[in-house]
Amino acid sequence: MVDTSLYPAIREAIKTNEIGNASPYMLSYARLGESGASFGIFQGDTHVNGTARDVLRQVLEAAGADAVTVGRIGTALNAALPHGSPLSAADNTLANNALAWARGHELVDAMDTTLLNVVLGYLDKCNAAAAKKGWVIAPVALLYIALWVNMTGAPDTLCKWLGGTSVMGLAPPAGPTVTQANLETYLQATSYFHAHPQNFKHMQESVAAGAKLLPAGAA
Repeated sequence: MVDTSLYPAIREAIKTNEIGNASPYMLSYARLGESGASFGIFQGDTHVNGTARDVLRQVLEAAGADAVTVGRIGTALNAALPHGSPLSAADNTLANNALAWARGHELVDAMDTTLLNVVLGYLDKCNAAAAKKGWVIAPVALLYIALWVNMTGAPDTLCKWLGGTSVMGLAPPAGPTVTQANLETYLQATSYFHAHPQNFKHMQESVAAGAKLLPAGAA
C-alpha cells in the first residue's frame, strides 16, 4: 500500500498538473484526443469516465435541473470535444453554477476521493511490479507515476518496464531504486510526450509542487 504520508504530495502534484490555480468546480476542456468535459482536482472526464458522468448528473439534479435539461447536457458532454464546449451559454452557466454550489462541492470532492483511490490502486500495482525485482520506487518517481496514470489509466506497459522488461525500445531501470530520472526517461519515450513535448516541462513543475509536501527525507 502507498504510504498515507505521501497522499498530500500526490494530490497537490495532480492538482497542479491538471488545473493549476483554476477552480475544480467548473467545466474545462483539454481538447485532446478522446477528452470531453472535465471537472474536479482529478479532472474526471465526462466522455471516458462513467463516474464523472454520474456525478455531473447528480450535481445538476441537486441544483434543480429538470430531466430534459439533465439529459441534454449529459448527452452533449458524453463525447470527445476537441473544439471545447458544445453547450449553449445558458446550459454552460447552469452546469458551472451547479458545480460551484455547496452541494456541488460535496459531490465533486467525493468524486475526487474515488479517483484518488483509483490512482493509489495503480501505484500499488507499480510498486508490486518493482518489488518482484527487489526494487523500490522513490517517492518523487511515484509522483510522476501518479500524474501519468491519472492522465492515461491502467499502467500496464509501465508495470512491464518496472518488472524488468524492455518496452518502447527502452531498457528497464537498473535498480535497486527506481529514480526520478528513470521515470522522466520512461515518460519522454511515450507516444504522448513525443507528440506533446512541450507538456513535459509542466509535468516536471507539477511534480516539484507536490514534492514540497513529501515527508522530510523523502526523495
